[in-house]
Amino acid sequence: MPRKRTGHLGMTEDARQRRRHGIGGSDAKILMSGDDRAIEKLWAEKRGEAPLWDSEEILIAHMGTVMEDLNLDWFEKTSGLVVTHEQETCVYPDWEIARCTLDGRVFKSIGGPSLGILEAKFMMPYHWSLPAAIVKYWPQLQHNMMVTGEDYCWFTVLTGAAQHVYDRVEADPFYQIRLLQAEQAFWDCVVSGVNPITPEPLPDPVLPTRVLDMTGSNEWAAHAADLLETSLHLDRHDAAKKAIKLVMPKDAKEASGHGVTLKRAKNGAISFKLDEQALADARARVEPF
Repeated sequence: MPRKRTGHLGMTEDARQRRRHGIGGSDAKILMSGDDRAIEKLWAEKRGEAPLWDSEEILIAHMGTVMEDLNLDWFEKTSGLVVTHEQETCVYPDWEIARCTLDGRVFKSIGGPSLGILEAKFMMPYHWSLPAAIVKYWPQLQHNMMVTGEDYCWFTVLTGAAQHVYDRVEADPFYQIRLLQAEQAFWDCVVSGVNPITPEPLPDPVLPTRVLDMTGSNEWAAHAADLLETSLHLDRHDAAKKAIKLVMPKDAKEASGHGVTLKRAKNGAISFKLDEQALADARARVEPF
């Protein structure tokens, strides 16, 4: 029986059929799952030898679809950011088989630079944690960032316990290389009809979750001391650069002396060039850090 109140939500039949002709983010998650049966089923679906899996017939998946608008509204409310470009279809420019449909793009304000893409999920609260959810959907998040060329994906989760959390996930270019290789090998099997080989599992991402006190580490102490000492020289260096800019006459295109040359560009920006011999002489006059 058709759903009278929520049947209009989710993908259209045409959109579902188009999924046969490419690899999306949810496909990437299946492909990297290590589940032989799920990968073979995906392969058969892409070849048109098996019916497409209809996630809208799974209650929890449909709950995610129904709750997606609320998820995005709550993300905007709690983050202060703006979400647009919902359900935008993107194609990877270097390999058109890789595609994704975005839950949205994130901006600080309308018309501003992109802060990344967004992926919204609904999850049940049992034995749940945000880091574990990020690991679970890592292939999908990395696939979508690869396709769009974005450096970040905002992962926003609404749970059945009325909890909303989000985090910003960074692109992992090394993982994306391995993921693309696995996707291309899988698609070769789709085209040729050869049964797919389950990709070699990749290590789970190591997410920064701990807050540590490194006071007891001698190695940390040595590097920290060097960092603090050299920062004093950096502060002095930055102050000298600002001061010598003020000394340069405003009508000067170029000024030089004592081993330092300043050049003023047409837009007013001032560049520095330090004479190599003058640098060597200066270093010889001071003790090493």
